Amino acid sequence: MTLIADIVHDITANPAPVLFLDTCILLDVVRAPLRSKPDEVRFAQLFLTSVQKNPKTIHLLVPSPVQPEWNTHILERVNECTTAVNACNAVAAICGHLALPVVAALPAGVLTMPALLRQLSTDLLAACVTIDNDGLALARAVDRIIADRHPIKQPHSKGAKDSVILEHALETTAQLRNAGFAEICIFVSSNTGDFANPGSTNLHAQLAASFNPVSLRYAVSLADAEGVLTAAGWVP
Repeated sequence: MTLIADIVHDITANPAPVLFLDTCILLDVVRAPLRSKPDEVRFAQLFLTSVQKNPKTIHLLVPSPVQPEWNTHILERVNECTTAVNACNAVAAICGHLALPVVAALPAGVLTMPALLRQLSTDLLAACVTIDNDGLALARAVDRIIADRHPIKQPHSKGAKDSVILEHALETTAQLRNAGFAEICIFVSSNTGDFANPGSTNLHAQLAASFNPVSLRYAVSLADAEGVLTAAGWVP
């Protein structure tokens, strides 16, 4: 893991947009077939290529809870992907039983898709710099939990890890801004139940007060983040 001060030093020495990736975004790459979101795969590949350039054209960061959460949930996401791929062949068979137009079964090679998507997610996570635990960020996360402020949810104060993830993104962005960094910073999470207004993909009103002063943007997907970057003139 890398201290925020060292991250700030490295990024300001090589200015490029910054993406903070929530765990769900990395898992969304694997469940893209199930959720009918092929662009998540496309842009995962794009961001991976961009972060591997020298110099980088994007900086990818994850707070410390992301790796353990990914470890906990990745197998379930791979199983979901496998179910989605197998369902395509089931549809082909069912069409035959119902005398519907013939649908070809998937080529055998496509059955490797779950493993390939898991590897892409693994590689994207490995390309991220992990933010070391920061005292100020942890303290503010605890304050959120005590005060039941978003993304904390009742009952049982759910969302403690989300608070830690969020506060480390905010603290890193604040220190970047204090160092004169002017590039776009985006917090990317498909967990709209915790970070967005109800029934919306817009940042929750309670969180805007924390995001706006440091010019931290919010995106609900890799595709959404790429759209923000492209609109700002980003060149991968």
